[in-house]
Amino acid sequence: TAYEMNGSTVLYVPREDYSDKEVCVRDKDLVQRLETTLIHWTRQIKEVLTGSDASHSDTQNEDKGPLAEIDYWRMRSLDLTSISSQLEREDVKTIVAVLELAKSSYLKPFNDLAHQILEGSMEAQDNLTFLQCLSDPCSKLAMAKPKDISEHLPQVLDLVRMIWTLSKHYNTQERITGLLRKVSNEIILRCCEHISLQDIFAGRVDEPTVILRQSIKSGDDWKE
Repeated sequence: TAYEMNGSTVLYVPREDYSDKEVCVRDKDLVQRLETTLIHWTRQIKEVLTGSDASHSDTQNEDKGPLAEIDYWRMRSLDLTSISSQLEREDVKTIVAVLELAKSSYLKPFNDLAHQILEGSMEAQDNLTFLQCLSDPCSKLAMAKPKDISEHLPQVLDLVRMIWTLSKHYNTQERITGLLRKVSNEIILRCCEHISLQDIFAGRVDEPTVILRQSIKSGDDWKE
């Protein structure tokens, strides 16, 4: 069985006597119970991997800013690192060793996913290291008024270029494009937040007109 604790995946290890692996292998009921445990681990790890991808899809993030991208990789790093650490625990490795001796057919899919977890953990940590440098300027962007948006954009762009150049895993066109799209989302959200439709419909258009012009300038500066 697998559980979640504080948002992190926890692999449950059944209490059995594993002191003599050869004896364990000859106990067919025990082997079957351990295979059931392994199947649950495999299912839970698969859910973590596929669930993370689904939550990070464009449809789920079409209105999110760059801070959401940083949060995503922070949570992914925590979860995958936690699972990776659990897979290195002696009790988990003992169960795997018993099932290897028993020549269990369920080991290959589990080992394949365990390898993906290890690779994914290193990737998530590396991506988070680079993305965290955007935390401060993007936090300022998230609080900016339309007239102040443009002053934050050069630093954001310079950092995105740095990530594109130096990151081992984040330097793909898809990821960089997605990150830039989130910056665009943030600009749009800031501008929309400060334009009052209520004032416009009430005929009070002077201030909304000024903010709209500032918003257009911010958009033009971002495109350049």
